[in-house]
Amino acid sequence: MSLLRHLAVTCLLLLPALPAVAHEPDTRWEAIRAADQRIRWQAEGLTAAPQMAESFTSPLGYRLERYLWKAQKPGGSFAIAVLRDLSEDDHYLSGPVDLIKFATAVLKGLEAPKPQASEPKDVKVATPNGPVLSRRFDLGTRQCVALGFYAQPQVTSSQAKLAKDEPLAEGSLRLDGVYCATAGQPMTAEQVRAYAAGVKLTPRKE
Repeated sequence: MSLLRHLAVTCLLLLPALPAVAHEPDTRWEAIRAADQRIRWQAEGLTAAPQMAESFTSPLGYRLERYLWKAQKPGGSFAIAVLRDLSEDDHYLSGPVDLIKFATAVLKGLEAPKPQASEPKDVKVATPNGPVLSRRFDLGTRQCVALGFYAQPQVTSSQAKLAKDEPLAEGSLRLDGVYCATAGQPMTAEQVRAYAAGVKLTPRKE
């Protein structure tokens, strides 16, 4: 199964994390025009624009976007990003996200073993978007990293006291992604910082 077709199926596994409409028969994904794409990922080996950018907006108001950057050459790097936006209906996502489980969900079905964590816990990385949590893992002969962060939090007194260098614990906008390096290439801590900083999130156009 191609990565594009696979992603079109397995990203639906992420819907249960949102308000329960996963079994609606009229679920539709629509292509996102280049001018309306909110995620840019500047990282080694990736194409300048994603090969797939699609969105799903539920009747309840939340929006799910998914993006795929394919390798420029066989066995090269690739990246997948999923943006969950509940801001239209004033909801929020809360609590920690298991980055390895996220990676397993979006990579399931690839001709490679199940992702195996190579770090014992998430690592905080400073980026222009603020702090991002990362977790390196192995996917067969590839070394990869999963990244995730919240944005647009519901402001509460407890959140107001958060230090600026601490990741948000909840928010109405959540971005998670996976970047896999070229097969056989290492994934250093310095590269993780560069890949995390390469994710650019822009506001949604109305």
